[in-house]
Parts: sequence; structure tokens; C-alpha cells
Amino acid sequence: MDRFSEQLVTKQSTGKDMFLRGLYLAAALLLVAAFVFFLGAFGLWILVIALSAAVVWGLVWLIQGTFIEYEYIVTNDDLDIDKIIGKRKRKRLITVSLRSVKEIAEYTGETAVNADVSVIAHDETGVGMFYIVSESDKYGDLAVIFNPDKRTLYNMIGGFAPAVRAKYNELYEQVAPSDAEKDADNG
Repeated sequence: MDRFSEQLVTKQSTGKDMFLRGLYLAAALLLVAAFVFFLGAFGLWILVIALSAAVVWGLVWLIQGTFIEYEYIVTNDDLDIDKIIGKRKRKRLITVSLRSVKEIAEYTGETAVNADVSVIAHDETGVGMFYIVSESDKYGDLAVIFNPDKRTLYNMIGGFAPAVRAKYNELYEQVAPSDAEKDADNG
């Protein structure tokens, strides 16, 4: 049976994001004020307007870059996680073979995850977070911390190696879609 699901998760703004937006705005205001003061003194108002418009465009572009989304895509035995920056740029963060997953569990900020490399792709709320640990030729033990919904979890666990899937059978049963959800997916 083929497994497929897509899930889009929007990262909540952090203090760092707000600070960057404020910094960008302050820098833009200073630049526009400098244009008005220095170029306006020489009567170059067309140049002031053109440069100010360019600064505003750059400000919008920079601020949009602080808005992040993550897309989790389960296709059969693979989990792909993409980072979408400002709804304009997509970057593949990681592809994990679900057959190589050794562990899955709920994640809290205090959870100790034993891995060589960690990929963080969650929404910053701290709610509904899970981690998986997978063996990777490239990275060694790889941990992925993210916010999968029930459907994504179900499709992921279905792609695990049989021994690992059996180990997490209780979670698999909890996230299994009901008959009504299965009918909605098929209809």
C-alpha cells in the first residue's frame, strides 16, 4: 500500500524574529532620512523618491524572510522536510528513510535526544512535538524534531521497519484514521 501525506507547519515568531524586523525597520528609516537630508539638500528629489522606494522594497523583502514554514512530506518509506522562507524560497532540509528510524517519541524542551546531528523543524509552540532518531550514512545518528499531525505520524510509522513499527504499535493504533476519515480521504 502506498503512503502519502503532506503537512504545512507555520513557525511562530520568536523574540529574535521580532528584533530582526524592528532592526530592519529602523535601518530603513535611517536610510530614507539620510536620503532626504543629504540628497534633498541638493534638490535631487527624484533620486530621493527612487532610492526610498528601493529601501521600502528591500525592507519588505527582508521582513518576509523572517516568516518560516516547514513542509513534511511522507512518500512511502521516505520523509522529506522542506523549509519555506517568506513563501518565496524552498530549501530541502533533510530526507529520512523511514526504514532506518530507530526511535520516535514525544518531545519536550527537557527531552534528551541522543544523536550526532539534529534537524529542528517545528513551530516553536512546544505543543505536539515529536522526535525521531534515524541511522544515516551521511550524518550518523540523526534526530529530527518536528510537529507531525496524526495523519503524518500514521504514514510515517507505517514506513518503519517491521520490528520498529511493532515497538511503537500503541502509538500507531492511537493515530490510525477512523473509518470516517478513511472515507473522506477516498471520496
